[in-house]
Amino acid sequence: MSRPLRILLVLEPGLDGVFRYVVGLAGFLRAQGQEIHVAYSDRRGCAALGEFVQTVAQAGGETLNLGVSNSPEPRDAGAVFRLWKMARRRRPDIIHAHSSKAGVLARGLALAGVPGAYFYTPQAYYGLARRGGAKEFFFNAIETAFGRIGTTLCTSTDEQRFAVEKLHVPPARLRVIFNPVDAARFTPADAAARARARQALGLPADKIVLGSIGRLSFQKDPQTLLRAVAPVLRERADVTLLHVGRGELEGEVAQLISELGLAERIHRVPYLDEPRSFYEAADAFVLTSRYEGMPLVLLEALACGLPLIISAAPGMTDILQAGLTHCWSAPPEDADAFTRALHAFLDDRSAARASNHRARAIELFSAAKCYGAVLDAYCEMAR
Repeated sequence: MSRPLRILLVLEPGLDGVFRYVVGLAGFLRAQGQEIHVAYSDRRGCAALGEFVQTVAQAGGETLNLGVSNSPEPRDAGAVFRLWKMARRRRPDIIHAHSSKAGVLARGLALAGVPGAYFYTPQAYYGLARRGGAKEFFFNAIETAFGRIGTTLCTSTDEQRFAVEKLHVPPARLRVIFNPVDAARFTPADAAARARARQALGLPADKIVLGSIGRLSFQKDPQTLLRAVAPVLRERADVTLLHVGRGELEGEVAQLISELGLAERIHRVPYLDEPRSFYEAADAFVLTSRYEGMPLVLLEALACGLPLIISAAPGMTDILQAGLTHCWSAPPEDADAFTRALHAFLDDRSAARASNHRARAIELFSAAKCYGAVLDAYCEMAR
């Protein structure tokens, strides 16, 4: 195709990893000369969402606030209608949805006869949690039905396997393209940067800082994080936990911190618009998720050269098989196993072994490689 591609990106939410992925993708595509339009929702947004919308508009793209939540609701019908009118105006060659809610709204345009090549990036299927119950059945049924529209770009081989085996999505409609990391932005911290970050976050300068960042949600399982780190903090006065995140489990997390007697040993930060200070302050990255796609926070920690203590959960297999030198894992929801993994990390520190984490991040997850693969898929389907 000789002219630039007209690309409509549809996303919900407007914060955290999904949002940051779309911001990076849009910037990459614009740099390649493509025409970008964005439909988004500010119901779950952050300060950077407004800046992103303004950047798209200044580059000549149309933006549309769908105003939807991440759950089904009556106003979704109006959002689909407004999205349909936008697509009729812009006639996109590519319609790419990000996360489950956006996936339904955007791929609904295909059912309404809107032409174009459709793409969907789930960023972790809800059903990967395997909780059972009516809600999981509903979401799996929706993903099964809409999985036959367009091409699904899975961010991990676990996600692809789930789509084939559980959702019965035809393999020909699936591709695995890893999430990327901006290795120029996320770099290992020197002593001066670490000191500045710790001062800004109110952290002690002389402690070993275990860092974890993620929503207070069932998926991220902050309860296992707290139960796992509690014995370590009781035994080691030189260790502290930095935890960044907010969400629906705020009350439960506060109560558990109190019950475990950890209020003076944990530094809680609800949200960071700019997460670099988190990685600069941390000595290791901990992630206790029950399931994942390919979390950007994990890749950012990797690019910063941090040791990893992570769950062997669906969506993490690719990381665990990446030949990392400083990676310890534990089964999801197993606090005792996580405690042992944390002790293993602490015991290993004295060895001062060379790390390959940043090199592997650049090799496997560069923006040029991962976003470039998305653009290649666009060009192939738009022919």
